[in-house]
Amino acid sequence: MLESNLQTYDRLLHRLTEGETHPDNAARPQSGILALNGASGAGQSYVMKRVQSLLQARNITLPRIYLLATRSPRPDEGHKNPYIFVREMENGYQDIYHPDVLYRFDEIYYRYESRPGAVNAILLEDMRQALRQRMYLETVIPTLLHIRNTAIGEISPWEERLRIVYLAAPSGAEWLYRLLNRQPDKLTSPEYRTAILGRVDSSIADMELAAAQNIPTVLNRHGQAERAAEEILERWGV
Repeated sequence: MLESNLQTYDRLLHRLTEGETHPDNAARPQSGILALNGASGAGQSYVMKRVQSLLQARNITLPRIYLLATRSPRPDEGHKNPYIFVREMENGYQDIYHPDVLYRFDEIYYRYESRPGAVNAILLEDMRQALRQRMYLETVIPTLLHIRNTAIGEISPWEERLRIVYLAAPSGAEWLYRLLNRQPDKLTSPEYRTAILGRVDSSIADMELAAAQNIPTVLNRHGQAERAAEEILERWGV
């Protein structure tokens, strides 16, 4: 099953790198949404740390849009790391780390299921702020494409104001190697192997959408995260 997905990955990667389009950076965006997505195991978190370092060196601030998430935080996660973790209440979403904070349903711009039974939501105030300055958003391709193409409430489709970059390992073999070696001690667990297969399937589904939409793609080669970070900023027009 994994071998079949490896072959699919390489086929889609060829489409992404052959068919990608580069944004016109003559008018560099001063507002809007800069987004990054990648296959699970592509190294997105590590590369984004390099992006943040480059931005800091250039005295550029890129505030992050933090999603609300109803799933339980993992042991190494916390408030705004990487989400605002909430529980759904009768009148909104309550911050589990700051129980006095409640996000009412009318403060939500867009709500979607990240997986069955787990909800993510984008706050309306963050979208209003992105109309005034550049903001960073990290979420799945279907959501990014939806808000790029669809008017939601008071906010029109983002269209060219939303710049998406797809991050990928340079081959299917390297992608699976990174994914399987995240926690190799857990590979004997049937539950963990099932979770890995779920990540592979969802990554391939997102990759197919990215290829169909000719989303600009950056390859995260081994030991070259700095280069990938530079290329992301170039695709964003920053």
